[in-house]
Amino acid sequence: MDTVEPSVTGTQSVFRALKILHAFTAARPTLTGPEVADLFGYSLPTAYRLLRALEAENFLVLDRSTRAYSPGPEILRLAGVMLHRDALVAQTQTSLVRLRALTGETVAVYWRLGNRCTCTQEMPSPQVTRAEAGIGADFPITRGAAGKALLLGLPESEVRALLREPDVPAPIGGADALLAELAVGRRRGYTVSGGETVAGSVSIAAPVPWVREGLAAYCVIAPESRFGPRERDAAARTLVEEMERLRSILQGHTPY
Repeated sequence: MDTVEPSVTGTQSVFRALKILHAFTAARPTLTGPEVADLFGYSLPTAYRLLRALEAENFLVLDRSTRAYSPGPEILRLAGVMLHRDALVAQTQTSLVRLRALTGETVAVYWRLGNRCTCTQEMPSPQVTRAEAGIGADFPITRGAAGKALLLGLPESEVRALLREPDVPAPIGGADALLAELAVGRRRGYTVSGGETVAGSVSIAAPVPWVREGLAAYCVIAPESRFGPRERDAAARTLVEEMERLRSILQGHTPY
């Protein structure tokens, strides 16, 4: 969903700078001044003014040889604040270790950022042949098990409204097929998809129970060649059990 820039002059530059930070992704880790200008329709002087301000505050760093900007150390500092703020991230790390040991496959946590599903933590399978997305990888919320798990709490009317938004790709199979998948996922407590985000893989995902509904999900992903129906069912049971275990551990935690 696009951010509407406020008309108040004093905050317009702040929102423009934040839009630039949001534009960095795993697939686009650097941006130049002309690229920012083209991306947002800013004049070149405005793009450089915003980039230099972000650089001055260490939110961005500039590669002097390529003239390209990338995320800077201030973002790492803020991530550290989040890591030490409460037990949430520590618990997810412990939980991911446990889940990987039980399934033998790659496990990850995805968060909803706008209308996309972004991998924020991942522990690759110890097996030589494995499937993984990579931290920072993001996908449309309508694609893949993790994205669909984030939609399980939405009523049909809200899902259909989401599908009308211009930055949301049509689901594979159409809206009715997605709604049918979500109905099955609600009964099961998890979603399943094959090859929608990582080619040759099957993924299973469940919404995180202690975070605000629709904000985060756990995912198990494996090569399709060794993740048949029996393995999927076993992994799904393990995933749902782990979510319930986390719910009991974090009952006193204040959700986001």
